Amino acid sequence: HNFAQIEWVDVAYSHYFNKAKNLNRFARVECLLFVLASTDQKPLMLEDHEDFEVIWLSPEEILADWKKRNSEHDYDHYIWFLREGVARSIELGIDTTSDRKKYISQPFTGSGFLEDSGRFNGADSEKAKWEITKLVGGVRKTQYRLRGWLISRQRYWGPPIPLVFCENCAVKIKNQKSKIKIKEGYSIGELENPGWIAVPEKDLPVKLPYIKNFRPTGTGKSPLASIEKFYKVRCPKCKSWARRETDVSDTFLDSAWYYIGYLLKSENWKLKIGNSSFRQLAKRWLPVDMYIGGAEHAVLHLLYVRFLAMAFHDWGLTSFEEPFKKFRTHGLITKDGAKMSKSKGNVVNPDEYIKAFGADAIRMYLAFLAPLNQGGDFQDSGIKGLTRFLERVYKLISNFKFLISKQSPTPKIQKLLHKTVKKVTEDIESLQYNTAISALMVLLNAFEENPGAVSSGDIKIFLKLLAPFAPFITEELWRSVLKEKTSIHRSPWPKYNPELLEETAFEIVVQVNGKVRARMTLPAGESEAEIKRKALEFPGVRQYVSGEPKKIIFVPNKLINFVV
Repeated sequence: HNFAQIEWVDVAYSHYFNKAKNLNRFARVECLLFVLASTDQKPLMLEDHEDFEVIWLSPEEILADWKKRNSEHDYDHYIWFLREGVARSIELGIDTTSDRKKYISQPFTGSGFLEDSGRFNGADSEKAKWEITKLVGGVRKTQYRLRGWLISRQRYWGPPIPLVFCENCAVKIKNQKSKIKIKEGYSIGELENPGWIAVPEKDLPVKLPYIKNFRPTGTGKSPLASIEKFYKVRCPKCKSWARRETDVSDTFLDSAWYYIGYLLKSENWKLKIGNSSFRQLAKRWLPVDMYIGGAEHAVLHLLYVRFLAMAFHDWGLTSFEEPFKKFRTHGLITKDGAKMSKSKGNVVNPDEYIKAFGADAIRMYLAFLAPLNQGGDFQDSGIKGLTRFLERVYKLISNFKFLISKQSPTPKIQKLLHKTVKKVTEDIESLQYNTAISALMVLLNAFEENPGAVSSGDIKIFLKLLAPFAPFITEELWRSVLKEKTSIHRSPWPKYNPELLEETAFEIVVQVNGKVRARMTLPAGESEAEIKRKALEFPGVRQYVSGEPKKIIFVPNKLINFVV
């Protein structure tokens, strides 16, 4: 129990079949290095049948033992852990007897001290690397490089790449390349790639033809390569017959600027980026308030989105440099503890679950599973709980007698209703969908327990709060039961009354030595002295507190604990 230092060493993942439980298992094993300050031990709490003894073994003894056990290589990761742990303890100067080269299994790339490095032996690695740079005449600098990006795809869907290849122009440029100048109407790209000519701006966009067979050909060529009316065109330069590029651009490229494309489409395709009409639209809608994507988007997709946004800004086409004000990553949904993949056979087909439980139930289950940025493990049993919740909602609201109740709403229900409005509103904005749904479950319980105290107006608020999570059932109840003419998804979002959120009274828990002896309801803000006096008036408290308590623990509006 007396540790001088604890270090994380490595992690291993394994898949195996548990015979005893007849289950496939996915395990994550972490290795930690514990450096003892002393060998002091706490007493072991053992069962009658248990008998353990702590013994110490050298790394050589452990390694030899594991090699015997590991004939089928089931424990390779444990041997790896041992080697890494011993090597690290040698680096820290704790193990001075083991041969480091025998245990090191990979080069250590973290901060430390150099060895086998000539005049730099024993030097701090951070300082030494710049001394070595200086010694060999290098320069210290930071350099950024945009990762190479392949945007060409051999398929039908996707925007055609607006290029034409002309054999006639290619021959002319090859024969007279040294004589041709850019001012003659050729671009640098055309001269470096003779024969390839950009489609004139007046002919953009190049549209896909309507074809029946748009499946991949299996020949490494796009399906468009077999459509003569598409690829056979006149050269924009010399007017001789040429061939249009039949590859299309990758959807990654399209999605790197589609947020701007929406604005163009909202008017017409002749609207140009940079003109006054576009600038007015962009000023209203851009940059995007929030972008939500997977972790892989942060490196690939988002990098190119930002690159294009910066290019548009530098060209003077837009007024912003960053395309998104916020970026949030969503967590990974696993199945049986492992990432879903076809090879593992643990992929979930949404259609099957929608057919069995309905789209709303699946949608709510995924939202309720965990906070959006954490993800969670998909389990069939969890969907049933949300199905029952939606069934209760439908049953309650479908009861017409309940809706035309003349009873006045109670303050308790109104307070909870407005608390829920505030909670759900804030949780949706912070992407905490699971806790928003929990609040709606609490409110439904209150409605079921006090049906006479709930008005149709309260039900409308409840349905509006539920609508983002269960859009279909709420729309049906909104129109068929409440007889509303417009969609619930076009109705104003409910607002809460701050005055109804203020607590006027609280339940105080009275404890003696941590055990609850009484409860009492008092006005909010009651003084500690007054609460102490009233608490000691309870017979169940007074019998345990004969004199002045040794200590009083007081939490305003929550509890008072007498320590005697």
